[in-house]
Amino acid sequence: MIDETDLPTGKHKPELIRHLEQLISFIGESALDQELEARLNDVFGPHTESFQEMKRLLRTGIDEQWACYKIIDGPDYCRGRLGVVADGHHDFVVESAKLKNVKGNFHTHPLGEINMIQPVDPEGQFCGKGEGWKVFAPGTSHYPTVTGGACTFIFLLPKGAIEYHDEH
Repeated sequence: MIDETDLPTGKHKPELIRHLEQLISFIGESALDQELEARLNDVFGPHTESFQEMKRLLRTGIDEQWACYKIIDGPDYCRGRLGVVADGHHDFVVESAKLKNVKGNFHTHPLGEINMIQPVDPEGQFCGKGEGWKVFAPGTSHYPTVTGGACTFIFLLPKGAIEYHDEH
């Protein structure tokens, strides 16, 4: 289901991919909205074994260099593609990121975005939200901002759609 062709891989990546495939199956054809955010936090939230395992595997992937392998702006702003899903509906591009006390590049989500927020530091927050899921609806814009320390992320972009803009 998740195509990893020509992307970095490592010993533990297949295990994370299996978890992500279950997550994507759960999302199905759901609209990217506050209802989906609530469902993700209920079924796949920080209190679940699945969330904690995906967090552990992503951080292992950073060590194995198949996650967050592309430096955007120094060691405190890194990303890395994990795979692409061709499900015929959302067709997610699945990315990883690591940010620390950074205000990222302003962008719009033409089709929405789903973020799994994983604070490294206890006070770490992404766009004002701590550990858990944050769903941006289609057409929303923001600066991806991390405060209170570092966070790691898995994020899903429908059809890979993202539009970067000059300062807002």
